[in-house]
Amino acid sequence: MAKITLRDIQLTYDGETLTICSVNHPLKSVSLDANAVGELIDFVQSVSKRRPARPLIDDNRRESFRVPIVDAGDLRCRLTVRGHTYQGQPSNISMTGVYIQRRLSDPIELRIGDEIDLQMTSRDQQIDMDAIVRRLGINGYGLFFPRTMKGDTIAPPSEFRRMVMELQRRWMATRSDLAH
Repeated sequence: MAKITLRDIQLTYDGETLTICSVNHPLKSVSLDANAVGELIDFVQSVSKRRPARPLIDDNRRESFRVPIVDAGDLRCRLTVRGHTYQGQPSNISMTGVYIQRRLSDPIELRIGDEIDLQMTSRDQQIDMDAIVRRLGINGYGLFFPRTMKGDTIAPPSEFRRMVMELQRRWMATRSDLAH
C-alpha cells in the first residue's frame, strides 16, 4: 500500500483504489477506482495544458528567519500533547515557531494540527507558549505559535522576542565566517 501526506491531505493507494482524505477529518474522503484515477489524471493534464505554467508556491511557509540552536543547552523544550509530557530537542527557532527533532523516545506520534503546550527554557528564562503542529518531516516537526501573529503581522510577546534575539546573538557569536 502506498501512502503520502501533502499538508493536510492524505492519499492512499492499495493497488486498486485511490483514497483521498483530510488528515484532520479522515471520515471526509473520496475513493477512486482504476477508471476514475485515469479520468482524474486526464483532467489534471488538460487543466495544466490550458494554463500557463506558474511557479509553485514554496512549501516553506515560514514567516521569519530561523536561528539554529548550536548548543543543546541553549534552549530546552517540554511538550505536553494529548496527555503526554516529554522533552523535545529544538534544532531551530524563529519569531513564529520552533522545529523539534523527532526521537525514538518520543511517547506519541504527532499529527498536523495537534495542539501543544510548550514550555521553553533558555538559561534562567522560561516561557510557556501554545503551539500547533504545522509541518511533519522525517527528522522532526515544525510548531507554529499563533500568539506571535496579529493578522498578517509578526508580533511576538516581548519576552519571547528577547529570548529569540538572545539565541540569535549566541549563534552569531559562534560563526567563524563573521570573524574579521
